[in-house]
Amino acid sequence: MTFHALAIDDDPAILDDVKDRLECLGHTCDCAACLNCARELLAGNTYSYILLDLQIPVCYGRKSRIPNGQNLLRDIRAMKGYADIPIIVMTTHGHDSPDLAVEVFRCDGASDFVKKPFVDRGHTLEKAVRDALAASGRSRPGAAKRSGPENDDPPQAFECGEMVFSPSRIDLCDVKVCGGPESGMIRRILDELRHTNSHGRFVRYDGSELAKRIGCERGQNGVAEAVRGFRDHVCEVLADQANVKVNRLHDVILNDRRFGYRLSPKIRVRDADDPVNEPRDLVSNHRSSEHGPQSDPATGDDDPANNTRQQWAIQRMRTGAGLRKAEIITQFGCSSKTAERDLRDLRRRDLIEFTGPTKTGFWRLVG
Repeated sequence: MTFHALAIDDDPAILDDVKDRLECLGHTCDCAACLNCARELLAGNTYSYILLDLQIPVCYGRKSRIPNGQNLLRDIRAMKGYADIPIIVMTTHGHDSPDLAVEVFRCDGASDFVKKPFVDRGHTLEKAVRDALAASGRSRPGAAKRSGPENDDPPQAFECGEMVFSPSRIDLCDVKVCGGPESGMIRRILDELRHTNSHGRFVRYDGSELAKRIGCERGQNGVAEAVRGFRDHVCEVLADQANVKVNRLHDVILNDRRFGYRLSPKIRVRDADDPVNEPRDLVSNHRSSEHGPQSDPATGDDDPANNTRQQWAIQRMRTGAGLRKAEIITQFGCSSKTAERDLRDLRRRDLIEFTGPTKTGFWRLVG
């Protein structure tokens, strides 16, 4: 069972210690070193609980001040869906400043205090987390539901989904399901299972082999716990954020005695911003189902909106300049997915190719 936390502290050593302790609990964790970074993460993610150092800077390089942490605590409490989320304050001031403790508890809404450096007996960070979650009535893991209208439509069954890997996160159906390497064991598991064999099927490993490949000291039991927690987490976040009902045993990570652990055939894997690595049959099927039969954009027979963007892209590349996806987004005000789809369609027809590193490369005409 997986809880997902946000830890906010400007000391990298403290954040490393927090991540180690939470990983031992089977939890995942995002980290922020300043107030602005924390606000960005809160705006784009959901969390089960928050660990907050009061003395943080507004942004990198600025002076760390206790009022910054207090302001952030009040802001979090005012966010829809976070009124009752456990917020544990991490500070060296909790025991030597009783007035501050009273103010943060009564006025700002902290759930508990834990003193730094963390102790291994008594009121430990781990105990504070368990007690705060129990006191909040969160009997099952998952993040607090966020703002937005309630969705009265019945959930859709998960039929297929794209799992997108980037250095900082993994998304499934445009919903974050895992963080970067700091997310621990489940990230390493997914990085192993994402690969395919010579027949184009996802690789498969039994628990012992997978544990060896990811360096899990607890062996197949540790792998089994991580997979169970990830399944539960995916079911919850896709239901909350995408209104999609996931079968925890059959839709994401499969496991049986004959084949071991492997990704479900319902999953399609690609790297974020790496168009070269997306399977061409997936692109072709997606285009055919969404827009019908496709033709060369130069003929003018394609969908008019797509034709306009694609014709502009081709003309832009004919000048000899490399083209990036962001230029199409800026020119037409379209979404990132739309621009990405148009470029991949041109690539599928062997009209353009991608050259250079994933982050800094560009598109150009073939030949």
